Amino acid sequence: MHGTTSQISSPGGAEPNQTLPYIARRSRPKSRPRNHQHRGLGQDSDEDATTIQMDDYELDQRASKRHEEENDDDEVEEGEDALMLGPASASGADVDEEAYQLSRNKSRRRGGRRHVSTGSISEKYDPDDPMHLVSKAVPEHDDPTLPALTWRALLIGSFFCVIGAAIAQLFFYKSNSPSFSSYFVILISLPMGRWLANRLPERTIRLGKWSVQLNPGPFSIKEHMLVAIIASSGATSAYASDIINIQELFYHQHMNWLSSLTLLITTQVLGFGFAGMVTNLLVKPTSMIWPSTLVTTSLFHTLHDKEAPNNRARLRLFALAFVGIYMYQFLPALLAPTLSSVAMLCLVDNKIPAFRFLSSGYHGLGFLNLTFDWNAAGMSGPFYQPWWAALNFYAGFAGMMYIVMPILYWGFNFWNAQSFPEILSAGLYNKEHKKFAVDTLLNKDNTLNAQAWEQQKPMLLTPYFALSYGLGFATLTSTVTHVLLWHWKDIKKAASNAVHDDVHNRLMRAYEPVPRRWYATTFALTTAAAIMLVVLTPALQLPVWALLLAIAMGLLFIAPLGILRAVSDTGVGLNIISEFVIGYIMPGNPIGNILFKTMAYMSLNQALDLVNDLKLGHYIKIPPKHMFVAQLWGTMIGCVVNLIVVNIVLDPASGYRAFLDGSIEDPSGQWDGRKVHIFFSASVIWGLVGPAEFFSGDYRKLYSGFIFGALLPLIPYFLHRKYKLKWLPKVAFPIILHSAALPPAVPTNVIMTGFFFSWLSQKHLREKHPAWFEKFNYVLSAALDAGASVNALTIFVLTLTLLKYAPVPHWAANPLQDAEHCKPSS
Repeated sequence: MHGTTSQISSPGGAEPNQTLPYIARRSRPKSRPRNHQHRGLGQDSDEDATTIQMDDYELDQRASKRHEEENDDDEVEEGEDALMLGPASASGADVDEEAYQLSRNKSRRRGGRRHVSTGSISEKYDPDDPMHLVSKAVPEHDDPTLPALTWRALLIGSFFCVIGAAIAQLFFYKSNSPSFSSYFVILISLPMGRWLANRLPERTIRLGKWSVQLNPGPFSIKEHMLVAIIASSGATSAYASDIINIQELFYHQHMNWLSSLTLLITTQVLGFGFAGMVTNLLVKPTSMIWPSTLVTTSLFHTLHDKEAPNNRARLRLFALAFVGIYMYQFLPALLAPTLSSVAMLCLVDNKIPAFRFLSSGYHGLGFLNLTFDWNAAGMSGPFYQPWWAALNFYAGFAGMMYIVMPILYWGFNFWNAQSFPEILSAGLYNKEHKKFAVDTLLNKDNTLNAQAWEQQKPMLLTPYFALSYGLGFATLTSTVTHVLLWHWKDIKKAASNAVHDDVHNRLMRAYEPVPRRWYATTFALTTAAAIMLVVLTPALQLPVWALLLAIAMGLLFIAPLGILRAVSDTGVGLNIISEFVIGYIMPGNPIGNILFKTMAYMSLNQALDLVNDLKLGHYIKIPPKHMFVAQLWGTMIGCVVNLIVVNIVLDPASGYRAFLDGSIEDPSGQWDGRKVHIFFSASVIWGLVGPAEFFSGDYRKLYSGFIFGALLPLIPYFLHRKYKLKWLPKVAFPIILHSAALPPAVPTNVIMTGFFFSWLSQKHLREKHPAWFEKFNYVLSAALDAGASVNALTIFVLTLTLLKYAPVPHWAANPLQDAEHCKPSS
């Protein structure tokens, strides 16, 4: 599922993908008994249970391990005689109710760390053990009889998918638009599913060889999860829709409906074929925890597992935090936007230019800037991003903003930094440091006007934005080196098809894995369709060999970038390197450049989204086949709806096209299509002009980023081999370099407050109050994110209705011009 993670794009733009949470089933009212009831999460105790007991070997191993730990620890709680794991095969094993209750009760009384492979218990707290976090957030039992991919899940998921895809694509063209919240889907779909479960008759409808249960029982946690997966998979604006947009608006090309749909589907689905190659590497290993999925898992079990220990308290905390943050967010998001970025130096004296550049969170370095807006403070996922990853993230982010940039700007006036109007701008400038007129470079046939280019070159960037490209190069190569040094054994183990025998892998043996032929067929069909598309549509400017190269790039980087995302929740994309490579090989082809980038970037991105969902299903025990079908179904629906909305908006009769291509300015300032313009500019820089021309002169030095990135991870690696210092393996240069290149896409007001919440959760609470952390940390994270996202949707609706007639009055914390008070006139 695609939820809020710290996947933040590097320069060049990346489409964020979200993840959705999971839910438990409610009991059917006793007035409506069923003949074949099975005991599941949150059901009445008079129902049957499906469990499995450990074999003698596992019990012997546990006893041996317990004996060893008793020698080390004086206060060790007695181990359990048997650990309820759920079925180890599709058939499962029936155990009487007394044994089931005994095993669950003993499991609840554990007070220390579970070594899942043996089931032993330890009072010792090991913050470096990823399985410790997993064992506290993910229940170690399963009921395989719970319904999963039912018609209810398909119906409700498809409903939200259609709505979400339409909203996402429509809002894509607007300057201010909230994302379609996955938490909104989760919270609203639960009562819908329960309503269907209580109202529909218990009948079986037969369609030839197939039969469908009209009411398969109480709405289960697994159905709820698949609803969220279907909705999140399609409720976005497809990355390739930008190709259609700039073709229509700026290059005056038109693709027919079938070609456009093929473009969207192939770019969105191609990566699914990759996922099957890396499940042994990114899904089954315990160390690949995918941190954001723990929040999702915790939320679903909080909503569903009524019998779980402390669940009443967790539900109470979720409700209070959700309502509290929902109400509070009206302050920074609407009534007092100054709270979103409190630039202290600007409040002291905004007439000093250095104070403005240093303290502004939107146009400066964010020094001594605090945010009281959870949408900003929670950007990096401070309640679930591991502490070691947070230290690397903020070391790169703060180090670049608070140390490197002030030295370069004021100390050296690096590359005439002080001549640009802003310190972190992503704009394009001419040699007079004024806005570059990109449109003047185009001939009527969309080729480069060489004479105009010779007259206007060079095209300049602010020094920081130029450096961010070098950092992007370094991030990619450092990721490859880092993964090869520290995770080579994981890769070799995955390649050898090793058996993973932790508790969750054993539980998942109850379900058939996705057949390899499903992945192979998906890959073959989408690749064949993409080849036919580029052959039959010359306007796309991409030869077949280049298409295959883009696909190969996505496949090449899936392991290193997937491991980085799995262990740290940091997503690094291929957007920069892909447009760089094809820009060198095929300069002068703007459409071909962005299609190559889209194929490479999205094949990798979609593959990792499916792997993320498979890991989520691994934790919640969703049949992998159902997870695959749900994501594929949601993605296909989203592509169709996206294309319908694109055609409606770009139709001249709609009245929006003139706003989007810049011929007329929208009086409301909303329909400006700024994302489309950014994509168009990228096609000009990387495709039309090309990196060989663009990265000339001083910018040629940025290529050294490839070398530095590859070499930097060697430093902590060899130091660790020599000195054996425990913290050296946690130095992750890919995260440091990635975060250093985030602005201006990510405002700098997030640094200080975000770091505080990371320290509070992952350091202070986790180490000083581990019991509270284990019970409530992920529930609190889910509540804060859910409340803030639903609040954003509420405010957006208000701006379209009531606030049109009764706007929020201006006052000190809601000034007319600059909410940060960094402009001298504010």
